[in-house]
Amino acid sequence: MVDLSLVEHLSGQLARLSEVAGLDPGTPLDLLTRILGTAGPRPLTEPPVWPSDVADDHTPVEYSLAFNRGEPPTLRILAEALGSPPDARTNLAAGHRFLDEQARRFGLPTSRLEQVRDLFSTDRPQGEFALWHSLVFRHRRPPEFKVYLNPEIHGVDRAPGLVAEALHRLGLGRSYRNLLDHGVRPGELGRRDRLTFFALDLHDGPHTRVKLYLSHHGAEVRDVIRSAGVVDGVDGAELADFCAVAGGRTGPFDGRPLVGSYTFTGDADRPVGYSLYVPIRSYVSDDEEARDRVAALLTRYGFDSAQLDRAIAAVTPRSLRDGVGLIAHVSLRLGPPRPGVTVYLSAEAYRVSPPRPRHLRTPGDPLTVPDGRSRPGQHLRYEERVVSVHPRVTLPPYRIKVVEPIPFLTAEQRRQALADAGYNPFNLRADQITIDLLSDSGTGATSAAQEAAAALGDESYAGARSWFRFLDEVRDLTGYPHILPVHQGRAGERVLFGSLLKPGQLCVSNTHFDTTHANVTLAGAEPRDLPCPEAADLDDPAPFKGNIDLVALESLLTGPEAPRVGLVLMTITNNGLGAQPVSMANLEAVRELCRRHRVPFFLDAARFAENAWLVGQREPAYRDWTPRQIAARAFALADGCVVSLKKDGLSAIGGFIGLRDDILHAACEANLIATEGFSTYGGLAGHDLERLAQGLREVVDPAYLGARAAATARLAQMINDAGVDTVQPPGIHALYLNAGRLLPHLAPHEFPGHSLGCQLYLDGGIRCAELGSLYLGRMDERHQLVSPAPFELVRLAIPRRVYTDEHFEYVAAILADIAKDPERVQGYRIVSSPPLLRHFKVRLAPAAERVAG
Repeated sequence: MVDLSLVEHLSGQLARLSEVAGLDPGTPLDLLTRILGTAGPRPLTEPPVWPSDVADDHTPVEYSLAFNRGEPPTLRILAEALGSPPDARTNLAAGHRFLDEQARRFGLPTSRLEQVRDLFSTDRPQGEFALWHSLVFRHRRPPEFKVYLNPEIHGVDRAPGLVAEALHRLGLGRSYRNLLDHGVRPGELGRRDRLTFFALDLHDGPHTRVKLYLSHHGAEVRDVIRSAGVVDGVDGAELADFCAVAGGRTGPFDGRPLVGSYTFTGDADRPVGYSLYVPIRSYVSDDEEARDRVAALLTRYGFDSAQLDRAIAAVTPRSLRDGVGLIAHVSLRLGPPRPGVTVYLSAEAYRVSPPRPRHLRTPGDPLTVPDGRSRPGQHLRYEERVVSVHPRVTLPPYRIKVVEPIPFLTAEQRRQALADAGYNPFNLRADQITIDLLSDSGTGATSAAQEAAAALGDESYAGARSWFRFLDEVRDLTGYPHILPVHQGRAGERVLFGSLLKPGQLCVSNTHFDTTHANVTLAGAEPRDLPCPEAADLDDPAPFKGNIDLVALESLLTGPEAPRVGLVLMTITNNGLGAQPVSMANLEAVRELCRRHRVPFFLDAARFAENAWLVGQREPAYRDWTPRQIAARAFALADGCVVSLKKDGLSAIGGFIGLRDDILHAACEANLIATEGFSTYGGLAGHDLERLAQGLREVVDPAYLGARAAATARLAQMINDAGVDTVQPPGIHALYLNAGRLLPHLAPHEFPGHSLGCQLYLDGGIRCAELGSLYLGRMDERHQLVSPAPFELVRLAIPRRVYTDEHFEYVAAILADIAKDPERVQGYRIVSSPPLLRHFKVRLAPAAERVAG
């Protein structure tokens, strides 16, 4: 096979498609070459230069064939112009340059675009794209141009206001108000509809259009019919029938969302047209099934399905049974003119997605597995749920290339080591540990790509290249204009809290973790936890037990202590409450409460990717979002964040503070420079910044997250089968053992959680951490327990990409032995303890023999 460049691959397809549509290919090929720019000559053996959202494999081009009565099919190209080097900002500039060039070349009327161009322009575009182009080619007519603008370019929350202002400027405000009056609430927070595209025709005429597109997440057909009812002449039965044929159902469409579009023209007081787009590739097993469904629709509407087969052959010679996704969407256009059907074809330049085996596919399950030309670090547009290559097996998406021996001590050596450590696992040496589950912070394995990137580390004191690569990755993920690097999360907490909190203020959280609690206290403020009620039941399978108690938060913000609240800090995932995730609905509600009461809202986002994965699995409105999209949405809700990148940064060191406020940024930067390092390195080496930049790409890979979640779930099941209860439902980064239930013979002052942790080391060399009365209980000056913790837990933190199922089977076997004779586990008493963060340096001794009676 001869290696082709991107432009060669696409040009061949486009020339053949032009023949199908009866077109001269000269102009389409010329425009395609211009829009690809410097990306065009890149060989397909290299990864995409930019993760374009136009297509699932990041090809920046998609084709469509529009079938209309009484005329040949219309060929369209949807394309993204790429900057040099490509990023959201340079792509936006490149898109406008292409428009300006074509306006001069073809005499395009751009007055309407100029009326709204400033609304959709920014130096820091947010969302999956900034500007796309639609190029329309009809038989014996000059090309037509349409521009797609991103309503969420300034953030999801600002999209509704932006759209309202744009339509007002274009004289379409009355039509839009009628849409809202009908009950359609595009972009309203907490609902399933999201504003996707704002499109403008760049030509003059009575039917020159503005189109507004909405994604209907998790919708039933009845939801779509209700939304479409504002447009005269739309037949709900016709929409239901179209969905039933194209999607094989009338709902719920819980894979990729249905998309509806409203057409506005200047001489109407309400939308005059409606189109419905079905992402057919999510609801078929292979492209042969998709072709048969689309052919049935074309026949039903009086179109020649043979033209579809010719178009498919023009794009690819492969068997339609060998992949899924070639036919990406099919849409029903209900005028004007009406009706029409459009079929959208993927170029498949970089990847062919394999078909779904019918016995593994669940309704709406979008599975896409990269072929040999995909590259590590690419993030995919849609949620790619990990399913087995075998019904009972889930494979990790990596193989092991470097190994490290682990030590095996004798039982006597372990007993002596623990005694020498003051019965505190934190004091043990690493070479005394067989399986180390003490922490998931900085203990994971780095990838070959991370180590390759580290070799390029720029160690310049100020303005290093590595800093700017890191900065670009963090800004692209979070959208925050101000990023300050720190060497780890607790350093970021110290800088942020020292600059933001005043003595006597309250810092309110779903749960502060240990160092967070300590840094709030050191800033002179008071940490206060408001966990949701479901968290009190360790066995409750509620999906979002990491949430904050919204009733309690609102009561605090409206009560007598309201003036004391200086910060609301949401920890995602909630480490202190059993690795439980926080829902997007909860974050959105917190954002609204904080905005209403003018309280800063920040995220402690050390495990942002794992929280995003669990949201995608457990919150229906986000089921078709990628982890990266969900994480970006979470960051967009907050005023800022503090992040330890030793967790979901997939590195041994690093962190950052993200900020929107200029004044707070200046205060934090001054603190950072005085205590951590200059603001372009923050205590990190260039090679650390390079590893982190790469790690931030890898951590949101659905295959990685799915395999990690599956491994933790398997360990939880093995532990439960061994007779030890864990906090339900299992999280990802850690499992929490219910030591209080396993060891009822130990009183809280004997520290059952710590006792179980010690026994795990004594029996198997397994190190872990207690989250019970030793850590959370209140002591008097003589180290006597005054108030016990609500639960006696042991955390098994799972390092990333380190241990295999065999290691986890060993852990479960040791726990099974303990569960057979739990009364042999002895309690402990404190010998000495520091006043703050005592669990790190406390020293203990076995408790005295209990006196019967």
